[in-house]
Amino acid sequence: MKHRLRFALLCLLMLGSALFVFPQEAEHHGVVTGTVIDDSTGLPINEVSVGFFRSTGLWVQRVHTDTTGAYSAELDTGRYLIRFERFPYVPEWFDNVYEVHDAFVADVHADTSIIANAGLQPLPRPQPVTVSGTVTDSVTGQPLPNTFVAFLRPHRELRELEHELEQFGGFDNERFTLPGFGRLFGVVWFGFTNDAGQYQAHLLKGLRYVAFAFKPGFVHQFYQKKLTPFDADQLTFNGDTSGIDFPLIPNPFAANSFSGRVADTTGVGVPSHVVLIRVTPLGWIPVRYQVTDSAGNYMFQHLVNGRFLVHAIPVSGFAPAWYKEGACGVRNWHNADVVDVSSNVTGIDVCVKPLDESGFCHIDGHITSGGGNTFASAATNEAVAVSAVSTTTGEVAGYDVTGADGSYSLDNLPAGSYTIVVDKEGFTASNAPTVTVDGSGGFLSSGNVIGVTGDTPLSVDEHQNQSPASFMLRQNYPNPFNPTTEIHFDVAKAGNVAIRIYNIMGQEIARLVDQRLDIGSYVARWNGNDARGLQVSSGLYFYRMDADNFHDLKKMILMK
Repeated sequence: MKHRLRFALLCLLMLGSALFVFPQEAEHHGVVTGTVIDDSTGLPINEVSVGFFRSTGLWVQRVHTDTTGAYSAELDTGRYLIRFERFPYVPEWFDNVYEVHDAFVADVHADTSIIANAGLQPLPRPQPVTVSGTVTDSVTGQPLPNTFVAFLRPHRELRELEHELEQFGGFDNERFTLPGFGRLFGVVWFGFTNDAGQYQAHLLKGLRYVAFAFKPGFVHQFYQKKLTPFDADQLTFNGDTSGIDFPLIPNPFAANSFSGRVADTTGVGVPSHVVLIRVTPLGWIPVRYQVTDSAGNYMFQHLVNGRFLVHAIPVSGFAPAWYKEGACGVRNWHNADVVDVSSNVTGIDVCVKPLDESGFCHIDGHITSGGGNTFASAATNEAVAVSAVSTTTGEVAGYDVTGADGSYSLDNLPAGSYTIVVDKEGFTASNAPTVTVDGSGGFLSSGNVIGVTGDTPLSVDEHQNQSPASFMLRQNYPNPFNPTTEIHFDVAKAGNVAIRIYNIMGQEIARLVDQRLDIGSYVARWNGNDARGLQVSSGLYFYRMDADNFHDLKKMILMK
């Protein structure tokens, strides 16, 4: 109930909601009738939208109540879910529930009549609060006037709103194009700081917000110095609040730029979040975030030399993807291409695939890290992308980005069987549960736990006192192994080095290294997972090193 009431509160930001009217089917064999009243007064409610859906999620018909609160619908025989909606009331499913997985399924038979009454709860009256803060230059401590400050809907809540409204990007009046940054969605409030660097926002009590500040010449910032809205703190205000401050960091003195486009397989641009991640021997570090314009274009500026991964997370309707040349994106960072930046780089286009969010099924759970702790608490609130991959089609049907508590919620899935796959740069999932949800067996699957372990970055072998005289790929140790082994290798000349894992069919299943390395001795570790983050089976595998004109291939055995 809290989930639906939260969405109901969000609706208060608008003056009304759209009601959808559709033609009825040609043949009808049963009748559903009822009356809708106001729970607080007992009076009938006119113009309530009453929708009928198959248990698979397929919409069938929609009718409206008359001045007496009554409605009637003729339906083909079958099983139906019934939903009641009218602003300013909290939407409900029959019989008096707020979540679809709790809804009663009405069984309509030929020449019979079913009575389905409803009582709707009025939306609570919103209570305004004032939130204030100051934006400063983190180097000089001086206030920054004319800085853009905004409070946004959290990513998960914006996606819920989009689905409820059946409208991309949520409400029309919550979109804002910010020159030099992109097109923001879910902007509940925005303004600019005064000459003293101060702002004052007017929000609603009890809702959740993500706070954001941007000024040309500085690196943007979410509250508490967070880089992206997925990692950002979600703020709730129960009264007037001050001290929501932003110390902005000046742009680095670097001239490189990096640009491209996010588009679907037909070349149509897809508005998306884009995260740029720097690849270093010490790990994978997110360094830039931007939102594309309405045509899917993005550009990062003021970049230092380095090697980068690019991750696109569409605003709605498409699955996240990593850049890979010649492919329509990849959904796991292990298989993404690394881009070398030493000058201006263009044409880094990320292809994304559409989602099928036409159902009512729901899968939730949380991510754990080391010792059973939630991933968020173990990794300073780092967001993790979680996808439901159809076991039938192999495509992503739904995704979510974890919240501050490490939880995920995969909604609006068609009935079927799904593998739950985790994707987070620098981490690998230790399991990938397969879950079946459908209208007959239940719309909901809860409590699915997925563990993640940190990949060990490449590290120079401290026992080497001099530079290697030649390239060398050593035998892995231990061998046989279960499930982790180490691969030691020497680099005699600075340049790009790749180490890939292959199965006995000669298919590449994982890429441990693909980056520029300096002269030295290194260790790469493999934990027995493929590029999707799934554990591979026992058997014979090959690993290959390619560097400069050096190529070598060795065998290893995974024994469980």
